[in-house]
Amino acid sequence: MNLDTLQRTLTIQNHNHSRRNKGKQEITVLYCRLSQEDSTNGDSDSITNQKAMLEKFARDNQLYNTKVFIDDGYSGTNFNRPGFQEALDLINNGEVKTFVVKDLSRFGRSYAEVALYTEILFPKLDIRFIAVNDGVDSDKQDATEIDFAPFRNVFNEFYAKDTSKKIRTVQRAKGLAGERIATHAPFGYIKDPEDKNHLLLDEVASKIVKKIFSYCLDGFGPSKIANKLREERIPTVKEYKTKNSNPTCEWHANGVTRILERPDYLGHTVNFKTYTKSYRDKRKIWNDPKDWAVFKNTHEAIISQEEFDIVQKMRQQRRRHTKSNKVGLFSGLVYCPDCKSRHYFCTGKSVSPNQERYVCSGFRNRFINCKTAHYIREVKLTEIVLADINEKIEFLKHYEKQFIESLAKRAKTDQKKELRKAEKRIIEAKKRANELDNIIKRLYEDNVLGKLSDERFEILSKDYEFEQTNLNQEVISLESQLSKQKEETESIQKFLKVVRKYTTLEELSLNIVNELIDRIEIHKPDKSTGKRTQQIDIYYNFVGNLVDFTRTN
Repeated sequence: MNLDTLQRTLTIQNHNHSRRNKGKQEITVLYCRLSQEDSTNGDSDSITNQKAMLEKFARDNQLYNTKVFIDDGYSGTNFNRPGFQEALDLINNGEVKTFVVKDLSRFGRSYAEVALYTEILFPKLDIRFIAVNDGVDSDKQDATEIDFAPFRNVFNEFYAKDTSKKIRTVQRAKGLAGERIATHAPFGYIKDPEDKNHLLLDEVASKIVKKIFSYCLDGFGPSKIANKLREERIPTVKEYKTKNSNPTCEWHANGVTRILERPDYLGHTVNFKTYTKSYRDKRKIWNDPKDWAVFKNTHEAIISQEEFDIVQKMRQQRRRHTKSNKVGLFSGLVYCPDCKSRHYFCTGKSVSPNQERYVCSGFRNRFINCKTAHYIREVKLTEIVLADINEKIEFLKHYEKQFIESLAKRAKTDQKKELRKAEKRIIEAKKRANELDNIIKRLYEDNVLGKLSDERFEILSKDYEFEQTNLNQEVISLESQLSKQKEETESIQKFLKVVRKYTTLEELSLNIVNELIDRIEIHKPDKSTGKRTQQIDIYYNFVGNLVDFTRTN
């Protein structure tokens, strides 16, 4: 609670106090709190013992009309706790006369917020505050312990800060060692009773996850998937986990998106996806994926890598919905090779299927200004793509070995020159990085011996260290390029795994298109021969353009 919020609260509460019913018996709040970290301190801090102690104190001191509020498992570093907020509602209504806690640390561990309540809010509203073990009683103004209360609050906050730091250190060590540090299992899994670090499939929830991915592969966006789940009366994640007997099934796009983007469903343990800024601010912030710690194949996968990759690509492409709410079969996949813009799917209520088409969005765009308004009708594009896919399927039935060899050869030829450059540059960069190590070492020795001033040493060392950092990053990037050859081989196998699922196709579906096609480039038409001809380049997932691979007669 900040000062502005507190001032508004005081205004409301003063108004409520002025209207308090004279005949109403005022409440004595007995407040108990225990965080997960405090539970290691022993039984003395347990909720049961706190409650028993406070009830005895109230009886011994003639504090009547008591009401107990409990926050079990809540940190004291902020006051957004359900039990305390419930007690605060009574305070807002002017019903509380006395507020009792075991000690100041049970009330809270944030010095500033504790002070806002105990030194400003409660005195203003004439609420007696008692911290039993600390000897704090606001009705005893001459008590020495009242003067020491602020210092106790400072030490309580320091304890919270130190505890948080230790927990973060332990959690980081566990996370980097591959232990699962998330409190709950991802939706679709349950924790193994015999090994809390291992996940087992939840038979029912895992089917819901598969259904969500399947709907996405069929071309449905998160909002439409949420609508379908509502229609099918499937409980939400929270309702399923809490075993709600009367679920609302109110799925929303955000919840669907979170499921579609979770790499845990590939069978991987993923740590450090989120972080909190400090022990006071518990809001979760998403880490950059490059900062995640991923440990592969730690549990059974629900979704294959191929399906997951296609879904992520589809999520990036974001299909454009038309006014008629119809989505084209190739929406989000068709591009112009000249201006690199995406083709829009054009349709309408009065437009027949034979007239539906894809038109370059760069034409007439004042920022892009593509020169030609080239387009292609969807029925024609469907015919071309279907024929090309069937041609590739037929070719692979008879010439799979030659196909693999040719693709590997093509990849090697394309990369050969670049790989040589990368290898040469890696050697140069590593050599220069070693030279910089020696230079920095000599600079340090000259500085120690007085041959080089501190100012000059700082300037030169910073420059060299900056260059060395850049070189190390470049080496990492280049070495990644060198491993691309292996990735190319893996990509070929991924493509073959998808294609083997199909025999000759009679028609195309969104699912088939998304599984097989990466992008389609529509060139401007050529009318030089007197007939309109148009080049269509089809790029397949994992392997790119296969124009050279045709059926052999």
